[in-house]
Amino acid sequence: MKKALFSGISIHRSQFFLIFFLIFNSITWFFTILFSDTIAWDLPRLWLLPAATVVSFLIGPLIAERVSRMRFLLLWVLLGVISSLFSAVLPKFGEHGITILLVLWGFSFGIGFPSCLALIPTLTRIEERGRVGGVIFFLTYAILPLFMLTIGGLDISSSSLPLAAWRGFGLLPFFLKVDLSALLPASYSSIVQRRQFLLYFIPWLIFCLINYLEHPILEQSLGANFLETLNVIEFSVGSLVCLISGWMMDFKGRKWTILIGFVALGLGYAALSLFPFIFAVQAFLTAVDSIAWGIFTVAFSFAVWGDLANNQRAEKFYGLGITPYLLAMGLAIFASPWLKIFDLGKALPLASLFLFLAVIPIFFASELLPEKMLKERELRKYVEEAKKVAGRP
Repeated sequence: MKKALFSGISIHRSQFFLIFFLIFNSITWFFTILFSDTIAWDLPRLWLLPAATVVSFLIGPLIAERVSRMRFLLLWVLLGVISSLFSAVLPKFGEHGITILLVLWGFSFGIGFPSCLALIPTLTRIEERGRVGGVIFFLTYAILPLFMLTIGGLDISSSSLPLAAWRGFGLLPFFLKVDLSALLPASYSSIVQRRQFLLYFIPWLIFCLINYLEHPILEQSLGANFLETLNVIEFSVGSLVCLISGWMMDFKGRKWTILIGFVALGLGYAALSLFPFIFAVQAFLTAVDSIAWGIFTVAFSFAVWGDLANNQRAEKFYGLGITPYLLAMGLAIFASPWLKIFDLGKALPLASLFLFLAVIPIFFASELLPEKMLKERELRKYVEEAKKVAGRP
């Protein structure tokens, strides 16, 4: 008999390892490339990396429908190994070689990542999906800095073999025997016409755009050190918040937890717009930004799109759902020279306004966790508290 992961979480250990290691391996591989010294952030065509990733997010699910799920994921990991090895060769061809490499990196990550995430609703129950996601992203965020400090400190050519070797470790889960149920496919047109999808997607898109488009403005006005500190704290505090928010999503609901993130971040930007150069206010924004990132990582990278798939193949739900993150990043890189001329005093109030407006669709969205399940948990909690008061075991 297969053993469950933890008490109260029914996912089998082999199933958890399959999801965890594929997500952990791919994210650490890609983010080591993206947020480290492996590539220079002043490259004029760096926006091609997130752009290629976004395009492949949408193409990958179309291919995955015609191929065995595990075979497609196997080919995806192998493509990452090959693109890592190419980083030792292509830079020798100058600017054109770097351009091809950026596109290859983005494509080799994005083509299979939605299919990787689509394993989530197949192998996890809705009532424990938040906690499983919280554990996965807590471990990923906590360990990711180690990759950036080691492999990330190398130049493009020197990082080729370590990146290829690490991506190759992504083949380990394929030695496990995990049964995947057959599900009905969904079309992109049917997904974007769903009211529930749009009510969760639009606030997430707004957040991503504000978060990344504000970065060049904050760097210009408050300095690069502030932005670096913000990123470091996001990884450390955000990883812990992933764990906590995953528990909250399973016991309090997705909608309520997401609202906390938006309201907190809106207050942070509003405070900074009034007192941009006061350290306490900067610290407050850093704290609420980390909290929001922890909540939104679990919600919009793991739980929400799997919940909305509802017994359909989830690749296209995740493909659409995670595009705002890389889309906003690419726009920020491309528009960075123009964004830096914006005045901080005008940009921050606008950011705060749009974040509060982003809350409105969430209010109209339905709770994704079944209402019956939430009521049963409240009743169970009430009974346990009543037993304690009565002095019964």
